[in-house]
Amino acid sequence: MRHTGLLAGAVTAVSAQASYGNGYGGAGPNNLTFETSIKVNAAQQYQKMIGGGCSGAFGAACTTNTLSAADQEAVVQTLFGENYGGLSILRNLIGSSKGATILPSCPDTPAGPFNYSLPGNDTCQLPLARTALKYNPDLFLYADAWSAPGCFKTTGMEAGGGVICGVRRSNCTQDWREAYANYLIEYVKLYQQRGINVSLLGAYNEPDFNPFTYSAMLSDGYQAYDFLSIFYPMVKKAFPSLAVSCCDSTGARQQRDLLYELGRLGGTNLFDVNTYHNYQSDIKEPFDDLLKGQPTIETEWSDGGTNWTPTWDKSGNNFEGFQWAIYMHNAFRNNVAGWSHWWCTWTGGDAALINVNGTSYQVAARLWAFSGYFRFARPGAVRLDAESGVEEVYVTAWQNTNGSVAIPVVNAAHYAYTLDISLAGTNVSHGVAYLTDNDHNVTMSEGFAVSGGRFQAVIEPRAMKTYFLDSQ
Repeated sequence: MRHTGLLAGAVTAVSAQASYGNGYGGAGPNNLTFETSIKVNAAQQYQKMIGGGCSGAFGAACTTNTLSAADQEAVVQTLFGENYGGLSILRNLIGSSKGATILPSCPDTPAGPFNYSLPGNDTCQLPLARTALKYNPDLFLYADAWSAPGCFKTTGMEAGGGVICGVRRSNCTQDWREAYANYLIEYVKLYQQRGINVSLLGAYNEPDFNPFTYSAMLSDGYQAYDFLSIFYPMVKKAFPSLAVSCCDSTGARQQRDLLYELGRLGGTNLFDVNTYHNYQSDIKEPFDDLLKGQPTIETEWSDGGTNWTPTWDKSGNNFEGFQWAIYMHNAFRNNVAGWSHWWCTWTGGDAALINVNGTSYQVAARLWAFSGYFRFARPGAVRLDAESGVEEVYVTAWQNTNGSVAIPVVNAAHYAYTLDISLAGTNVSHGVAYLTDNDHNVTMSEGFAVSGGRFQAVIEPRAMKTYFLDSQ
């Protein structure tokens, strides 16, 4: 995306009259280094970071069971360890299918009885959450339902769409909205009983999409209002600090449509976090005009294909790590506070960050793109105004709660850039750069001093480099 405030005359080609040497900074058409400026201003602040994440839904959390115990532990550490992938969000499926639901036997009426129990280890989601908490004690656990139990819905089935009975146009003989709200709250209680707190609770997944092959429930914005007006006060009564989401639409445009309808009825005060997916439409503008200050998280995306893409930047594939660094950059520039992949682990395909193949596993470079942001801009960090002088150098800047500053930069050019980076309103004096490209995975590359509120650095071609600054 084009950045505003481009600096006139900021791009200067180094003299091309010298030899065609190896490395950047020399001259010649095969060896170019360009220069540009980046300006960071801490006086202008935007959203607070929630973090990056992934999910163990639909048995994905069980795919590591073929690994040794040590490797199972290493996979979770690689994803959620602060000095590794740096993820902070884990999205759980509140199952509705047989064997996965907390309500194995449905009552005849909304009056009950309801006999809730967590099915085993919750399709491996419970041990995944426990291990993730070991490496990230501040884990943001998002419990989300794809569908209500079938007996709560117009179709009588948990898969294949339908709407919750009791919302407009449901035409049911009984109203199951309160029962569905209690069902979701009970899942939170079952996890709490096992020592795990849920941070965010959701009633919908892709309510604009009607697949017939898996758990799904439909809703437009008006129907969402009808349920959230019951659900939201019940959640706050049971767990005052538990946040409620809305509504995980398939794309940013689809989520805007739902929010617009919800807002017509005054429903923008019935949720705490705006959640969307990135499948059908990428974010083009902030959601701020449709919200009342709630943060936004992109909570699921992958291509779901069968080809495994572990590389950073080899073919231009949409699921190479380099591309994901830019996807996240564009989302952050549109005030998105968190970004989640679909599965954490799987067996083949680009639906996961880590591919498990029997007794071995491989990490996709997409995870290192996540790490380039979330390892350094920790939850609670605030995004600062940051402007690049050229379109092909992408930059965001984040100030952590302890005053340290993370500046992730992505160079889309096929040549290096020398960066003149100035910082206004920060109190940092020392920095370390971490490089990600075809040969490096968030690798510490050099340290430097910040003098007079500025420093110079080089970013390699087709690379992501995070400059982490503090006052030490």
